[in-house]
Amino acid sequence: MSPARLFVRVVYKAFRVEPGRMAASFAALAVGATLASAFLNLYFDLPRKMTAEFRTLGANLILAPKGTNETFPEEAYRQLADSQPAVPRLPWLYAVGKTQGKEVILAGTELERLAALHPGWRVTADAAPKDSSESIGVLVARMQPRLSGQGNRWLLAGEKAAAHFGWKAGETVAVEYGGATQDLPLLGVVSTGESEDSQLLLPLPVLQEMTHRAGQLSLIALAVPGSAEQVETVRQQLAAQWPQVEARPLRPVLESEARVILKVRGLMFGLTAIVLGIVVLSVMTTVSGLVLDRRRDIGVMKSLGGSDRAISLLFVAETLSLAAFAALLGYGIGFGLAQWAAQRIFASALPWRWDTLPAVVGVTLAVAFLATALPVYRVRRLDPAVVLRGN
Repeated sequence: MSPARLFVRVVYKAFRVEPGRMAASFAALAVGATLASAFLNLYFDLPRKMTAEFRTLGANLILAPKGTNETFPEEAYRQLADSQPAVPRLPWLYAVGKTQGKEVILAGTELERLAALHPGWRVTADAAPKDSSESIGVLVARMQPRLSGQGNRWLLAGEKAAAHFGWKAGETVAVEYGGATQDLPLLGVVSTGESEDSQLLLPLPVLQEMTHRAGQLSLIALAVPGSAEQVETVRQQLAAQWPQVEARPLRPVLESEARVILKVRGLMFGLTAIVLGIVVLSVMTTVSGLVLDRRRDIGVMKSLGGSDRAISLLFVAETLSLAAFAALLGYGIGFGLAQWAAQRIFASALPWRWDTLPAVVGVTLAVAFLATALPVYRVRRLDPAVVLRGN
């Protein structure tokens, strides 16, 4: 009888005589392969997903004037469209003005780009209660006809400033700077969780006109997509392009992003290692039970001249065959599980990754091979004479 035919008969007998144990071994390997597939698919796509989530938190790089200069030419902002077209950007001009006789920080910017760079900021508009706030993007889309009719004149008050002055959305606020006064309609009260909560946001051209700083900016905020290394590359490019401007990365944002990614990856790796360890123990117990049940068969094979190596390879090949099928099944189920997790956590789909299939198969086969170490050791120590005497 050929070795291949003998192997098929042994595996068939194992499923026929011990279906429960073989099914338990297969199920354990399939669970391990499923979790390995799910974690690997999430692991490789995690930086891109996390980076996209962190970009919703706002800028990670700013351009500011060097030295003692308060502003720099707006030309740099316009040139960014050519040099960094894929990078969301937002211009800012700051000044200390007055309203109701009290000083307040005025921040000139562009409303549409503000909505793109800070989608998490919430606005309470039209004198609505606080629990009915909306994102700036929704506000801009809803108010576009009204903004056009007002000549793009608007005002957003930070929630602290609005509470201090007792303002409600829909009022008209008089903003003063250097003797010039502008009456602007209060579009809404914005909640940012940042310094803007104490500021008044208004159109950039309006503030440039009031401060006589046409074509000048205080800073440009950028949300550079990618890792901290990619952000640093863009920073160096911008610093070389405009020597008169200082490009500064926002370290807390970048460091938080890297720290979160490392912690989540470490957690995923740890959980996978624990689960695979449990799978090894489960499969090892199952194969050890099979060795114990087949000790008479092993004794007969040894007495007929079968080598320890050949008999051990029989058990190893049997377990690896189960592992190969379990890996293929687990890969498909694991990808579906990873897809579900990505939809729930990041609200986006995972791309199909064939490059994780060899890794899943390799991990599952390695787990199965490791699980046969103790049973193979027992096979080699079996004395056929003792076993066949029934001892």
